[in-house]
Amino acid sequence: MGGVFINYRRSPRATPAVHRLRERLGRHFGDAQVFLDTSSMLPGNRYPDDLRHRVHECEVLLVTIPEGWLETRDPSGKRCLDRAGDWVRHEIELALAAGKTVIPLLLDAAEPPPPELLPASIRDLSLRQAHRVTADDWDEAVEELVATLETLVAPEWAPIPCEERPPRRPGRLLGWATGLLAAALCVLVPWAATAGGPAPEPDDDPAALLALASLGLMGLVLGAVLLSCGPVRRPVQAWERDLQDATQENYLQATYPVPVFLLLFAAVVVIQAWGRSPGLAVVLMLGMCIAVGPMAARFVRSLKRDRERWVRWPEAMPAAAPVAVVRREIARLDVRTQGWNAPIRREQRDRARFALAELAEAVAAQGRAAERGRLLWLREAQPWVFSGYVLWLALTVALTLAWILPLGGGLEGWDWARLHAAPVAAGAVGFGLAWTTMECTYRYQRRQRRMFHTEATYRLAAVEARVNALSSPPRTRLATGTER
Repeated sequence: MGGVFINYRRSPRATPAVHRLRERLGRHFGDAQVFLDTSSMLPGNRYPDDLRHRVHECEVLLVTIPEGWLETRDPSGKRCLDRAGDWVRHEIELALAAGKTVIPLLLDAAEPPPPELLPASIRDLSLRQAHRVTADDWDEAVEELVATLETLVAPEWAPIPCEERPPRRPGRLLGWATGLLAAALCVLVPWAATAGGPAPEPDDDPAALLALASLGLMGLVLGAVLLSCGPVRRPVQAWERDLQDATQENYLQATYPVPVFLLLFAAVVVIQAWGRSPGLAVVLMLGMCIAVGPMAARFVRSLKRDRERWVRWPEAMPAAAPVAVVRREIARLDVRTQGWNAPIRREQRDRARFALAELAEAVAAQGRAAERGRLLWLREAQPWVFSGYVLWLALTVALTLAWILPLGGGLEGWDWARLHAAPVAAGAVGFGLAWTTMECTYRYQRRQRRMFHTEATYRLAAVEARVNALSSPPRTRLATGTER
């Protein structure tokens, strides 16, 4: 358990000062870390056992010495320190024998006890550095004592390590898988569209309609990106900043229309394909499930982690925390510290400083990420998005192949070459749309990270200044003389 044990003898001079001291130490270190017999022992417990146990458990014993402490006598006229059953003396004996740090606390004009006037069992008390507390400079002297005790009393709170595993970079495995799936799409989609029936009319071919719909959807995504990076950039940035300061649940509630719209669009495409080519519809449906399943699981995990981080505050930040998570943690730290009153407890200060250090590192990581090149950005930050676009492009080409293959059987020469140039044209148009989308996203995110780095650095500096002000006076021991 550790902490501070306050040793004192009840008297009109010592008792009020001891209770005042206990209140200040308990406010700083926590009530469980400061032991005083009248407030720390439960009714019904055997006080000799409690006292011995707490002396053995404590890290520091404060011996409160008011004026006349040495000469205090019992009703029979015998000096209290000379009695074998005197608990003040017994507690000091236990602490000295156990090698505890013992600090004589001199109240007002009390003098350090000379060794020749102390019982032999506690004579070492006279060799311990004393600390004086007077009524005139009570606050300053107690704050100096608090600073001294901080170097001797172990903190009750320990940082919580981050339980999130560092994100796995798929690397070459994702590249090989993407290539194989793209090749499979180019084979399976045309086969599924043409198997089991006569070739459809060119103007009513579902593969052609789906290929056009795919390119159209790519164009819509690019239009949305260009819109958010251009005319509506400022309101979008303000909207994102406000949402990221809120909880993850509110963030998802405000942004759910975008994935819902994409899902509805894909569902309409599947329904349209089902009546004309069931095999193609099944392939598209499987692709939707593969894309939506991991996304839904990630949303559920993010909600759970968001609630846990509020309860288990502060927790170490992940190695590569996204901007939304870092901004949300800064907002939470800001909200917490705004509700604190000076002087804050040691645990509050330690938690806040740990959170500040973790957030400063996360903000610095975002600053470094803003300087990445395009290839490094794709490989580290957007591997799944890049893979998804490759598969999307492969699907578009495959749909185009499914449209033209049944039509090219009877054509020769220039007509055949012109017809089969359609997949190349679809691929070129899709590649242009995808590349432009990724380039705009890269530039937008780089600008966002740079702005976030500047904003977050300023906010963290403001919170750190508030924590330091709430922790005043500074937790450093004053360079004043002490008495022996």
